[in-house]
Amino acid sequence: MAPGLPFVALPPQTTARHLYQHKPFLLHAIVTVTYFHDLPKQQGMVKQLMRDLSERVLMNNEKNIGILQGILVLVAWYHPHVFSNQQTTNLLHLAIALTIDMGIDRVPGHSHADFKAEMKSAMPKSMRSEFPPIISRVQIGTLEEDRALAGVFYLTSMLASSFKKIDALSYTKYLDASLDKLLQEKEYDSDPLLVQMVRLQHLAEDTHTTEVPSAPMQMYVKAFKADLTKLRENDPCKGDNTMLKLQYLSAEILVYEFSLIDLQEKKTKPIRSHLDDLFRCMEAIQAFFDVYFTIPIEQILTIPFSIFGQFGHAFIVLTKLASLEVEGWDFRSFALDFSQTIDKAVSRFDQAPAYAPDGLQVNNEVFSKWANRLRFMKQVYEAKVFQESNFVAQERHDAVKTLFDRPEGYEGEVAATEGAQQPTPPDDVLAGDFYTNFDETFWNSFAGDFDMGFTDAMLT
Repeated sequence: MAPGLPFVALPPQTTARHLYQHKPFLLHAIVTVTYFHDLPKQQGMVKQLMRDLSERVLMNNEKNIGILQGILVLVAWYHPHVFSNQQTTNLLHLAIALTIDMGIDRVPGHSHADFKAEMKSAMPKSMRSEFPPIISRVQIGTLEEDRALAGVFYLTSMLASSFKKIDALSYTKYLDASLDKLLQEKEYDSDPLLVQMVRLQHLAEDTHTTEVPSAPMQMYVKAFKADLTKLRENDPCKGDNTMLKLQYLSAEILVYEFSLIDLQEKKTKPIRSHLDDLFRCMEAIQAFFDVYFTIPIEQILTIPFSIFGQFGHAFIVLTKLASLEVEGWDFRSFALDFSQTIDKAVSRFDQAPAYAPDGLQVNNEVFSKWANRLRFMKQVYEAKVFQESNFVAQERHDAVKTLFDRPEGYEGEVAATEGAQQPTPPDDVLAGDFYTNFDETFWNSFAGDFDMGFTDAMLT
């Protein structure tokens, strides 16, 4: 599982005993996420882990790199996060707070300690003894801290760009310098991959936060496309990396999605001014799924959440394109078949438990839940297409009736479609008007309301 998260790198000689002595919470997180094959047991372990985290951070005010790394591991691999709910954002907000409190997000000496020192010096001497001790980081951040800082940015930004669930940790000059240091030192072979993943995500962050463009949309698209091309040309990674391929394509989808958003907001604008970008967006989505489907089924249970986040975003954009109602737009004229794409994804999710690594017996329904949601979206799409076909058939019926004066009893092609049923959403999809508009409220519910197993009982 480790290659999927270069933000937490352990020396090859690290033992469980060493982690238990020096980073017990990180060890706790690693053991918890590796129980992916037994979801009921894992959910109980997650509750224990959350209690451990709460006691350490909230009760005992512990702040150390091991706790931060443990949070990154939990968010990356606890697979119910595929359905990202409030606990995900809670954990990442806590990671941001730890990053800031530990001062690993800034140059030593430029921290809250300076402000506290100024306050203390301004106080009367009688009060200074009661002032909390000042903890200041005096050394340049270690490579381990640099990776953790990059990981917090990457995961918060990925969640923001894919689902708009959280505001990302700011990308700063210090973080950029940390990436340069990681690339220069290359302590681990995975460090160049980490650097490129974060820089790609920085571009994605810039893309999705450009909400009210002041210049024409096409200028933004060209500018971001040029930045993406430059990142490809200067890629420090060598070899064929599936994760990086998916991230490049995910960033490309975000770039071309600009035109889709513009078209949705300005429906009076001619679609021909957006067609090229919409076509490129469809190409990027097709390429994304082509790469995604090359991931062996036996790896689905162990790949990190970021890949599912990118998959979710690609699927959401595809569905928005399929449901776009603008004069002159015909989604079915593209080569990408919506229903077939869903069928292929559903089949892989359904098969995942049978292809577990190391011959493990799998008891995990997470991917069945995801498959059910995809099946529902296929039903929504096909119902929409059916309604459109029904409307065309009715028009044709009216035309025949007018031209040839068919008797009132003429039923034509319409009768065959009477009584057609609308799709019934699965139990874990919130009710809503799925047939007229796929708005942000719908997508937040689609991607964000799965019970991770956290209940009130865990607080007792």
